Amino acid sequence: MICFDNSVFSRYASRQSYPDVDRYLRDHSSERWLLPSMVLFEYLREYSVHSAIQTKRGSAEASVDKVVDMDADVAEEAANIDARLSAANTSLDVADLLIAATARANGATLTTRDKNDFDKSPIRELVGVDIID
Repeated sequence: MICFDNSVFSRYASRQSYPDVDRYLRDHSSERWLLPSMVLFEYLREYSVHSAIQTKRGSAEASVDKVVDMDADVAEEAANIDARLSAANTSLDVADLLIAATARANGATLTTRDKNDFDKSPIRELVGVDIID
């Protein structure tokens, strides 16, 4: 099961071709695809007209197996990850922390292009991460 970060989802949802993202998603097409509601928000905030936001939301929801809401389990997971990263002198911004917690709470691998944010051993010890170059 894979869980999208916006750096991957926005490219997947784009009309433009991104060979590395396309190849990764083809290779993982048989897995369940999760979209954290935080990523949906990040994706939708690029649009300023209500009708476009509604249309893009519908397309986004149709393109994944599940949009995962932030719930108490994700909140607890985020707090645990944050505490453990803090003890290792590492941090994530709140949005990335919630996205990583969504992946972990759902037993999914976080799929991202953000090497600078997620390619740190304390993070990789806590969350399965695939980084697409």
